[in-house]
Formats: sequence, structure tokens, C-alpha cells
Amino acid sequence: MGEHYVRPPLVPREAPAAWRAVWPFRLTALLAVLLLGLLVFALYQQLSGATAQDPGLGAAAVLGP
Repeated sequence: MGEHYVRPPLVPREAPAAWRAVWPFRLTALLAVLLLGLLVFALYQQLSGATAQDPGLGAAAVLGP
């Protein structure tokens, strides 16, 4: 009879906490949504032609009376 592989004993371990996976995902998703919002805002300003003569979302000062 030849040698047979013997599996080493499994060592039980407590499962990692759920928050260790959930919160990094949430923070990454929030960052992605914020960056997408900034990109859409910048594209809107660029494509709408908002300038100092034509105040739009990029108006730096409030118009006087």
C-alpha cells in the first residue's frame, strides 16, 4: 500500500464582521456618485455657455437691482 494524502485539520475561525465589507463599499460608491455629479455639473457649465456676461450656474456675483 502506498502513501495517501492526509488533509490537515481545519482551524475554525470567526467570520469577519459585515461592516468591514459594507462601509468601504458605501464610501467608494458615495465618492463615485460625487465625482459623477461634479463631472455632470462641469459639462453643463461648459456646454451651456455660462459666462460673466451671461450668468448661469457659474455666476460669481449676485446681479444688482
